[in-house]
Amino acid sequence: MVKKEFLDILRESLAGNVPASEVEENIRYYKDYIENEAESEEEALKQLGDPHLIARTIIDGFKASKGPMADFYTEQARNEYSSSVFDDDADSSEGSDNIEYKYKAEFGHKMKWYEKLVLILFAIGIISLVLFIGRIALAIVFRIVIPVILLFIIIKFITDYFRRG
Repeated sequence: MVKKEFLDILRESLAGNVPASEVEENIRYYKDYIENEAESEEEALKQLGDPHLIARTIIDGFKASKGPMADFYTEQARNEYSSSVFDDDADSSEGSDNIEYKYKAEFGHKMKWYEKLVLILFAIGIISLVLFIGRIALAIVFRIVIPVILLFIIIKFITDYFRRG
């Protein structure tokens, strides 16, 4: 792992869980630590450990410091993060990528492979259901509606023929 990857993981893990100012403050702190405190970047990253665990500690500490208002501040951070995701990434996201940004803003993390799989299977299920119902509708039209219409046309033709004749 390199410094950029460590800081990106830390930022992603914190974003939406603590205010942006808290995120940036912690990113600055750990960036300075990696650059200045250890003999090498690799050594500093070893000392720090898992950025996910650091983020969880920061989030828990933030919530503990806010006491009963923690949920309010967390919700405020999510709203702040949601708006920044759409402002910063709306231009770069197109098509199906935009779904992932919306999902990330809503639930606070990127879609995992199995969540994408469930979403795709759900879409396939809906499409299959629509096609199945369409097939039934066509069967009803061809087996009932069209013969009834043809029967009315024939009866009309016969009654008109005998009225004239």
